[in-house]
Amino acid sequence: MFNDTRTLLKDHGGLIFAGFLLFFFSIFGQSAFFGVYLPQIQAALGLSKGEIGGLYAIATIASGFTIIFTGKLLDKHRLRHFLAVTLIGLAVGCFTLAAAVTPLMLLLAFFLLRQFGQGLMIHSANTAINRYLEVGRGKAVAIIGQGGPAHLVVFPPMALWLAHYVEWRMAWVAYGVFVLLVLLPGFWFYLRRHQSTTHALWERRQQAAAAEATSAATKEWTRRHVVRDWRFYSLCLLFVIAPFIGTVLFLYQHDIAASLGITPLAYASSFPISAVAMVLFSFAAGYVIDKWGEKPVLIAFPLCYTAGLLILNAGWGMPGLYLAMILMGGAGGAAGTVGGPMIVHLYGTRHLGGIKAILFSVSIIASALSPFIFGFLMDRGYAITTILSWAVYYTSVIWLVAIPVFATLKNKHNKTEG
Repeated sequence: MFNDTRTLLKDHGGLIFAGFLLFFFSIFGQSAFFGVYLPQIQAALGLSKGEIGGLYAIATIASGFTIIFTGKLLDKHRLRHFLAVTLIGLAVGCFTLAAAVTPLMLLLAFFLLRQFGQGLMIHSANTAINRYLEVGRGKAVAIIGQGGPAHLVVFPPMALWLAHYVEWRMAWVAYGVFVLLVLLPGFWFYLRRHQSTTHALWERRQQAAAAEATSAATKEWTRRHVVRDWRFYSLCLLFVIAPFIGTVLFLYQHDIAASLGITPLAYASSFPISAVAMVLFSFAAGYVIDKWGEKPVLIAFPLCYTAGLLILNAGWGMPGLYLAMILMGGAGGAAGTVGGPMIVHLYGTRHLGGIKAILFSVSIIASALSPFIFGFLMDRGYAITTILSWAVYYTSVIWLVAIPVFATLKNKHNKTEG
């Protein structure tokens, strides 16, 4: 395993490092970073918590729908050029937030930061790794994904420290300048070699595959074909489990803690355990994918989430909470690793950007809708434990619905049926 990883990093370390950095610097569009500045923004614009939360949700949902169209542009343009536009958009979002004096400007700023930060930077990283790497794809996806936990360790504490010395508007101006003067030229020059080597090799492989497909009358999976494939919808339902339920586990932590009879601080003590499990399970999933294919991971991660929900509702105290968070955090890590390789396994790499954009869009929208759905039900008197018990039925039914998809999958050395 370690020898394979060393070889992978030796052959593709540059591209993997770029993917890691894209995840790492996507923090400028992530909720964990906005949360540091939310009280100051709220006070400056005179908004209530509900109003600013509503604007944020609208921007996130709009970004989720928009990425269906912007994400597929990665299939038509080189990675370096696509990233240049993405980073310019991110910088504009930073400057717009710094200048926001009305709710409409704030909505636009949230949209730009969610679209270009949370959305297209992560989409670019995942698409590049899954497109250009044929060997070691699972481990590479797991490695770049660690940019997410890493940015949570670095940026929120940094922003809290900086807030003592720099007013929030000036801070966001500084972030925009950093994106334009450091990240933009950095990625532009860093990816020059990739464009002349890895991308050129991929284009030659695609031309050869296209010629072979033409002679053999093999089907090429475009986005139009994929949205007519029943398996894709089963996959969408599987991959929204983690963002849909995971968002609630963090957002309504006080309600869950009260239902478990523990303090919010005790509940929050499970978050680092969940984060460690996410990292470990993502690497384990990458190893399994490269060794045996995507099928075992695809089958296992919904079951882990279901088991975690059952244990959380069982009332086993702190040991039960920690075990539940290990299972659900681990399932989230595995799901994040298997998504890209699974799409490649079923549909190839030529139209990967457009196809993955749909899946990513569904996940973003699910994470934005779940607080509203859970909040709506709690406002009508349903306990959070009752709603989470319903989520067990959801994950179980989705897994059963996906069984026909599992049945079509073979090992990594064979083609998928149908």
